[in-house]
Amino acid sequence: MTSSGRHSKRPGSRRRKKREEGTLAVIDRLLMQPHSITLNGEVQQVPTIEAIILQLQQKAIAGSGRAWRALLKYQDFADRRLDRKLKIQYVDSEYTRAFKKAGRGKADG
Repeated sequence: MTSSGRHSKRPGSRRRKKREEGTLAVIDRLLMQPHSITLNGEVQQVPTIEAIILQLQQKAIAGSGRAWRALLKYQDFADRRLDRKLKIQYVDSEYTRAFKKAGRGKADG
């Protein structure tokens, strides 16, 4: 201890801080947590973001302009983050070979 009553810090005795979760990771984790809602009289577990969207849709249908604007903002946010790359992968199987053969026969006949 020093004369001021505090412990002196030794360079080798530092504790490492745990790496903090990033903002987007926190938001993702919170929005994906299950939430109970009632749909058509049945209680269902859905991700929190889905419950929010469903509630906004109901309010927008009921005439709430504020809910409608919020839905449009969610849609815009989703569109900007959507990976628009489409990957088509053809699977070679007995079915696809038969389908290919059948298509050739019709075009030739």
